[in-house]
Amino acid sequence: MKSLLTIVKKEFKRFFTDKRMLITIFLPGILIYVIYSLMGGIVGNMTETNKDYKPTAYVINMPDSLSSVMEEAFSLQTDNISEEDAKQLITDSKLDIYIVFPKDFTTSLGSTPTPDVKMYYNSASTNSFTAYNLAMAFLNRINTSAFTINNALEKFDLAKSSDVSSQILSIMVPTLMFALLASACMSVAPESIAGEKERGTMATMLITPVKRSEIALGKIISLSCFALLSGISSFLGIIFALPNLMQGMISVDTAIMYNVGDYFLILAIVISVVLALISAFSVISALAKSVKESAAFISPLMIVVILLGMGTMLLGSTPAVGYYLIPLLGSGLAMASIMSFSSSLLGIWLSIISNLVIAAGFVVLLTFMFKSERIMFKK
Repeated sequence: MKSLLTIVKKEFKRFFTDKRMLITIFLPGILIYVIYSLMGGIVGNMTETNKDYKPTAYVINMPDSLSSVMEEAFSLQTDNISEEDAKQLITDSKLDIYIVFPKDFTTSLGSTPTPDVKMYYNSASTNSFTAYNLAMAFLNRINTSAFTINNALEKFDLAKSSDVSSQILSIMVPTLMFALLASACMSVAPESIAGEKERGTMATMLITPVKRSEIALGKIISLSCFALLSGISSFLGIIFALPNLMQGMISVDTAIMYNVGDYFLILAIVISVVLALISAFSVISALAKSVKESAAFISPLMIVVILLGMGTMLLGSTPAVGYYLIPLLGSGLAMASIMSFSSSLLGIWLSIISNLVIAAGFVVLLTFMFKSERIMFKK
């Protein structure tokens, strides 16, 4: 029994005196809390509008009994516009909702034929969809069995298929791309640096006449090429698989909506993200003594990278330009803006430059690490 306690104490001492072990114990719980909190924020951001925003509405034959609550909840448009013009404004997200009550709605309740209220909205617009739900809530206060809503055989959701497709793509693509790029970088960085340290071949390389700065830069370039090829393959796979994934919500022709310039900008963003990730992972790999230890260090960072890709859901489609300067996060925002046809060239180039700057910083750091005997030869 005494020997058993001795072994337990020894293992406890090894675990609780090793800072790296403590990180691996407590970090998952912290990350789960952060992820779940962000997911709650994302859901709230996608389903709620600005509290100070008043949805715009154009109402025909509005009953007197609803006029006060409608005026309080909506910004009622008084311009004389045709039905077709109102529908086009909703499609273009310039009007939130168009409501048509039957003539003498109040007195015709319960009569035959049953009066039908028509409400036209745009589900691709958060403000419009909120306006639709708000109007439904007001109408449900009345005896709903006495009238119908949108019972006619026509289209009331005026969202364009391209709007729905671009909205879905702007949410999914940044997160998926970041996850795949981070996975590709993780698959090559630990083996190339920590793996060579573990096998002893790094020591042989460092005593050659080649400058250590050139060794560091050469590894970054070669690793970036491998990761970039994987990233491009992943990107193409996402684009062509999305129609199947979304079960028809996105048409095969969706990719045609984007021009050559859009794809060039996306490729530039992907390259900058790969350079930033591979340089960061290389620095972490250089600190590790083995491939296993390197993978353990990089895993939490991968989760952070994926969260940055999800940041676009929290910040919305039109974030402040300053957010684009944050490495990786700005790239996710830039990619989402291209997918949703709301791109800002300034924001896109700021995101690319910020990634290149941080990548250059990590390359310089890696060079200094390669020159450190204590780091490169530690056991």
